[in-house]
Amino acid sequence: MESAMSRSGSDPQVAGAEVPKQADLMQEAFGFAAEHRFYLRKAVEQADLESALRHALCLANELRSSQLTPSNYYKLYALVFWELQHLASFVQDTEAHGRTLEEVYEIVQYEGNALPRLYMLVTVGMLRMQKVGDVPPDDILEDLSSMLDAVQEPIRGLFLRYYLLQVVKEKLHCLQSGISGAMKFFLINFKASASLWQRLRLEGKRALSSSVAKEEVQVQQEWQLDDRRHALRLLVGSHLMQIARLDGLTVELYAKVVLPDVLRQITLCEDPPGQAYLLQSFIEVFPDDFHIHTLDRVLAVCAQVHWAVDLQPLLQRLLRRLTARLAGGNAKSAASFVDAFGLFHAHLNELHGRPRTVATPLASLLALQLELCMSALALHPGDAGHLEVVLHGTVKLLDGQGPGPDCDPLDADLVEAVVDIIAAPLTQERVVPELLAMPYHEALMASIGQSGQRRAALAMVTAMLDGDVSLSDCQTLRRLLSLADTLLRDEGHDATGKEALARHLEHDPSAFTAEQEAVARLVHQVRHKDPNTVFRMLSELRDCFFKGGPHRIVFTLPAMVVAMLRLVSRMSHGEGQYNLHEECVSILEVLQCTHDMCEKLRTHAPQECLRLWLLCAASADRAASMGSSSERLVEVCSSFVDGALTCLENNVKGETARLCGLQLLVATVRQLSEGVQENQMLWERTVAFSYQLPTKRSQSKGLCLCSELFWFPRGKAQDPQRGLLCLRRALQCADSAVHINPLDVDLFVDILNQVAHLFENKSDEVLASYVTQIVSLCVQHVSYITERLPAETFRALHAVLADLHSKQTAAMEGTAANTSVDSPSYLDIDLRAAEMLNGGSRLLN
Repeated sequence: MESAMSRSGSDPQVAGAEVPKQADLMQEAFGFAAEHRFYLRKAVEQADLESALRHALCLANELRSSQLTPSNYYKLYALVFWELQHLASFVQDTEAHGRTLEEVYEIVQYEGNALPRLYMLVTVGMLRMQKVGDVPPDDILEDLSSMLDAVQEPIRGLFLRYYLLQVVKEKLHCLQSGISGAMKFFLINFKASASLWQRLRLEGKRALSSSVAKEEVQVQQEWQLDDRRHALRLLVGSHLMQIARLDGLTVELYAKVVLPDVLRQITLCEDPPGQAYLLQSFIEVFPDDFHIHTLDRVLAVCAQVHWAVDLQPLLQRLLRRLTARLAGGNAKSAASFVDAFGLFHAHLNELHGRPRTVATPLASLLALQLELCMSALALHPGDAGHLEVVLHGTVKLLDGQGPGPDCDPLDADLVEAVVDIIAAPLTQERVVPELLAMPYHEALMASIGQSGQRRAALAMVTAMLDGDVSLSDCQTLRRLLSLADTLLRDEGHDATGKEALARHLEHDPSAFTAEQEAVARLVHQVRHKDPNTVFRMLSELRDCFFKGGPHRIVFTLPAMVVAMLRLVSRMSHGEGQYNLHEECVSILEVLQCTHDMCEKLRTHAPQECLRLWLLCAASADRAASMGSSSERLVEVCSSFVDGALTCLENNVKGETARLCGLQLLVATVRQLSEGVQENQMLWERTVAFSYQLPTKRSQSKGLCLCSELFWFPRGKAQDPQRGLLCLRRALQCADSAVHINPLDVDLFVDILNQVAHLFENKSDEVLASYVTQIVSLCVQHVSYITERLPAETFRALHAVLADLHSKQTAAMEGTAANTSVDSPSYLDIDLRAAEMLNGGSRLLN
């Protein structure tokens, strides 16, 4: 009987020999296996036990090959495994072949080669364990486990023990010793498999032929598993997984029996990567509750592993898992007597004392400090004491690092890690005042240089925004602004003119925008019940922002104005609890601050400034309508409207922007309930501004808008004749515009819409005859360009005419029914001109 060993050579380690091609070896091995697989199945069909055993032994004999790579060996093992299971099903049916299991067990022992004999013994032995007989299943399993020690070649021995694990794991219920016997078996098998797996490292070294290769592999194996052990690692870890899955395994049993043996095996492993994998497998497979109750012992073993092992990924994962478990609702009892934070902190202090090597770099230690910080936030929310411990440890860790002349500079990854540690604790509102009062944030900021400080400042602000942290006292705000100074001002912030512009241009535009938008959002985190405190804090922010230069205030001052106006709204509604020992701030003082900020912003962001002027005017008007100091507030409101108009006249550029600004101005003034002082002068300035627009089209639109100013202010401020004059001048400008571009007929439609609106609001000066004239004028101009009429213009004209027609119809029905209709006399409007257009009926319906 030809074997795989005879074909591939009997010496498993041939130093310096050329490795045969794996494809040829696999083809030969699988060809031989397929042949015996065929005859095995045929023998099973014919109930020929002796032939079936013979061909099964030949199949198992193929696993003696020593030149297959681990992945190819596994493929061959999988084929043999399934055929042995097929054989086991046949052997179990003793009536089919006429032999007892004891007889079959004795027959297979006569095979001369140890490896196929042991595969067959395990296959038949598992069947004997299920049968009630004279030999206890515990003794059978113990005998099989001890017999497997005969195979000491690492790869063959690992797969053989893995085979035993696979076939026995579902039959452990047959053991008389119960869970203790199962644990004993798994632990013995795990220790034997771990020893074989470690031996691969020594055989790999002996297989090297050149000193250069030896040096390269030594460096590789110093920090990571070699290829063969990496491919076979699951054959070891699966034993631990089966222990963790045992039914009836309790925390007490685990701590007393399993944990000591597993930890001892981990510490006995001589090479760093092997220790790292065994420790990782142990931590991953067992439940979190087990680790929580034995955390001190687990961390003690972590401290004993080789210093070449980087514990950062392992400890980070363990800390994250245990934190999630302890922070959940089902582990409160464990959290009451297990100080996970204290144990991890003590262990990290030991790691900090180790020499800085490739396996214990500063980056790994900082990552663990960050994870410890996140654990403190989750397990002890609102407790600044635990966070202080983390920050203090980080400062000590960075001692001697930083931008100073006598310090080692930090690279980008280390700076990023420090930035994360600085920002992480600021997501919880209750700890922010205490943490910022400590010296640790300032010390950490000093260790990362100017560019790092900018990133740290942005991270701090972002963390507070993500946690919705309220800033409720001036001292905390000052400390935060001091730490975020690099974000609020450029280095050398006293520079002016070209020098300041040059410093600003050093920033990336998109990054600078994101930074300043975050700072602007921070303004809205200023919250307190006492309006005086809020005003003082906003004043602190305003003074700080003023020093940031024009490139920053375009982002920050709009948010400041809105925050101030929100304070005005609170005060006007009587909200808040004032401190009786302080003089109360007045609404006028707050509005004066907003006025100063709008003035500051006028030349740098005129369009945004215009909106702010109008927003302030609307807020002052609402405050005036609610009672006290109304006359003074009306005066302030008028000054805001004047500021908006001045900004529109002198600062806003571009035809479209100026026309949009005029629309905002008119719309805001229409909503003012108390009106403005010296309104006639303001409206005349507005009309004059409309004449200054560059085109007849924009002038017509502007004058049409201005006409509303003379009707909608309250009381004696109305001047309908001036409003009609604006409409007539708008018509003149529209007529001039259509001579330049006939498609500008939409201007007449806009004027018609305005006139119809005034007529609906019972403006006595706007008569039905005037509406009829405008309708005729629109129809006349539209009829010239019927085929080229833009769709939007047609839809707008249709909407106005259909509205007039529907209201005229309603008036006619009311007259016919002799009911009083309190509405303008729509019956006097003549819409016949619209019917002269092609599709006129479609316009009116």
